[in-house]
Amino acid sequence: MARSSTTAVRTSRSSRPATPPATPSGVLFFVHGANATSEGLVANAARIEDQVRARGWDVTVVAPEWRRQSDLRLGNWKKAIHRRGRPSPMPIPILRGGIRKDAVMKIATNYFEDRREALFEVLGPQLMADVIGYHAHRDSIQRVLRAELTRAAEAAGGQPVLPVALSLGGIALVDLLASWPEAPVEACVTVGSQAPLLYTFDAIPSMPYDEASPPYLAVPWLNIYDSRDFLSFLAEPLFRRSDGLASVVDLRVRSGVDFPKSHGAYWELDPVWDAIATAFSWKRVEPLTVRQARRLGFEARKAPVGG
Repeated sequence: MARSSTTAVRTSRSSRPATPPATPSGVLFFVHGANATSEGLVANAARIEDQVRARGWDVTVVAPEWRRQSDLRLGNWKKAIHRRGRPSPMPIPILRGGIRKDAVMKIATNYFEDRREALFEVLGPQLMADVIGYHAHRDSIQRVLRAELTRAAEAAGGQPVLPVALSLGGIALVDLLASWPEAPVEACVTVGSQAPLLYTFDAIPSMPYDEASPPYLAVPWLNIYDSRDFLSFLAEPLFRRSDGLASVVDLRVRSGVDFPKSHGAYWELDPVWDAIATAFSWKRVEPLTVRQARRLGFEARKAPVGG
């Protein structure tokens, strides 16, 4: 497997890296999600810049608004939802051990019958936009991201460019790098992304699903997820190779906040920035086993106090 290894990140909560990474220098190329408005992108970019500045990194944040430059358009889905006035309060029975799945589903169905907007707001539009919207406008999205990434690399003057992608941005980034192995980057990071899920649907065109011999990127890939973020998924089990070589590594972080706020809580977590700092140092190297890769990685710290 040529040029497919990655420096690995453990998901333990016990310690910091044995050797902290050097202060990063270069360009953080942020790839926003599908639902980001112009104001939302500005706010996210500001949060990222604040974290970079607070850590004293010599890193420039580049955050192109790829959605507006592409053909992807998302309408106001709430207009398609039936409303029957103010939902009536729903009594919640005392839940005892051994409650059956059908009872749980009845409670959930009764609760969301007149609260479909809340249900869709949690999961529906995001996943639908990921599958339908991205595929319908993949060519224009990929064209914009390729041009923007090329421009950022040229402006970097030889400094490393690390793409960090959130949510659907992670799908677009993984798809881009899988179809563009000579991309001017040495590593990539996905955060709260549905890319692993879409891979199981065989819905990433440049990475056809193959259980026996999974595809891999030409650069190290770190996938950051939070179990309280229902729009984040694990990648490592899906892309694990039978030859024992590393291709992607998962890092679990713990925001301690409820969904859907957890989907946007990554930027205030120290382990996320520890991981990004390490990813800035990754290079395209000869193949490593997962065990060898983990020796080059680090363990995530405990969640922040109160998390």
